[in-house]
Amino acid sequence: MAKTRKARANSVGEATAATGADPLVQLIELQTIPMPNGILGVAEVSKHIGFPVHRAYYIRDVPTGESRGAHGHKALRQCFLCLRGSVSLSISKHGRTETVQLDRPSQAAVVPAGCWRDLSDFSEDSVIIVLASDEYDEADYIRDHDDFLRWDAGDEPVTAVSYLDLSRGSRALGPEIELAMRRVLRSGCLIGGPEVADFEGRFALYSGAEHMVGLGNGLDALVLALKAWGIGPGDEVIVPAHTFVATSLAVDEVGATQVLVDVEPDTGLMDMDLVAGLVTERTRAIVPVHLYGHPVDMDALRAVIGKRDIKILEDACQAHGARYKGRRCGGLGDAAAFSFYPTKNLGALGDGGALLTGDPATAEAVRTLANYGSREKYRHEVPGRNSRLDPLQAAVLAAKLDHLDAWNARRSQLALRYFLGLADVRGLELPGVRAWAEPVWHVFPVRAAGVRDELQAFLAARGVGTNIHYPIPVHLQPCYAGRWAAGDYPVAEALGKSLLSLPLDPTHTDREIDFVIARLREFFAC
Repeated sequence: MAKTRKARANSVGEATAATGADPLVQLIELQTIPMPNGILGVAEVSKHIGFPVHRAYYIRDVPTGESRGAHGHKALRQCFLCLRGSVSLSISKHGRTETVQLDRPSQAAVVPAGCWRDLSDFSEDSVIIVLASDEYDEADYIRDHDDFLRWDAGDEPVTAVSYLDLSRGSRALGPEIELAMRRVLRSGCLIGGPEVADFEGRFALYSGAEHMVGLGNGLDALVLALKAWGIGPGDEVIVPAHTFVATSLAVDEVGATQVLVDVEPDTGLMDMDLVAGLVTERTRAIVPVHLYGHPVDMDALRAVIGKRDIKILEDACQAHGARYKGRRCGGLGDAAAFSFYPTKNLGALGDGGALLTGDPATAEAVRTLANYGSREKYRHEVPGRNSRLDPLQAAVLAAKLDHLDAWNARRSQLALRYFLGLADVRGLELPGVRAWAEPVWHVFPVRAAGVRDELQAFLAARGVGTNIHYPIPVHLQPCYAGRWAAGDYPVAEALGKSLLSLPLDPTHTDREIDFVIARLREFFAC
């Protein structure tokens, strides 16, 4: 019997090697310590299991010929240990099935999320321990095999699509995030320290910048960059009229004068044909906003600036991983501001931000300003503020950074699905994409001039969540009443009345996006 089981396990390994796929089941050798008073077997979360354990149960006294399991889990991860006897474990996912034999307590089988599992061939004396990544949750179970196959293939019927459900991502990465946070708590370093330094170095390298300073949020990153450059009263800063208001608030906070520029109708990005006419001898900086994850034409911007001493401050708060002519946003200007707000492509579990730059003097000045204007404890050289990326958020972001490229690739797949499914719909305009751009689709904005509000209500009534980025342009915000007038920036105003953001997130399924496409086509066919 043992020989048969060994041969069966080997055949699974050979089949996996032949397909080149990673094994579904990870077999782990546990730490075994022989001692005079018995054998100690050890399974540690970080070294062996790979996920925190929130539930443990055992299986014993299974009648001859009976089996256990016969269900799937959507998000639960499990570790199976056979403390006595033997058992056969079969795991299925994405059309593949692997079977392993557990017949010694020094070996464990780790099963990832999203699998169907069957336990069979129990020996009479078998005792099985199961360690689970979460407590009991019936909603995570799939008990019918046909239902599991539909779920596994993404063929479940869709009746509603949320605009964004952050809990999906949290469930998928929950164990990794929990381990990262546990590591920080055990370190006792809750302000600054190695977790922040590690993430700063990794994200700077990822984005093509030399330096990163972790900060409290994206607005602080914009403000502190301008302050570090000495920009203030009497200076002008050019910003787009169509952006989130934080871009403008940053200029106000340092006391400089905002000079708004209208935007391109198909991308919402600052119109370079208009920028040149706005540059004066007082212009100290220009803030190109890589809106919705689509980069601005940086070469065109540099051509406008020429040899003048004008800083470029990228507002990359929606562009984590986006590329301009092969280079990632964040390393294209004199500095770049990022936000790690939870909804971003790379989002924290709360607020967070960063300033990236290739200039060590800028990085040092921002770091000093963000630490109460101090480089030495209790000695404050300039009036500063408190703006920090804390180690808990840094650890979470570092764990997520490993997945960012895959998430962005998935966003691009779903964006392409929208383009293919909506290209021929009259009355609906799709976002423009420049040939040199690799956008990351933080937002997928469509334009429905004259019917946007009716379309949003129609979709909501059919279970489709949407958003508007942004309904009120900067110059018409109440906080700027009297500074500008309606009609000053007509393209930005037209976008505010026509844009509608469709659901697009790495956790959305193909069928969900198809559901949205069908509802849009239904509206415009009426």
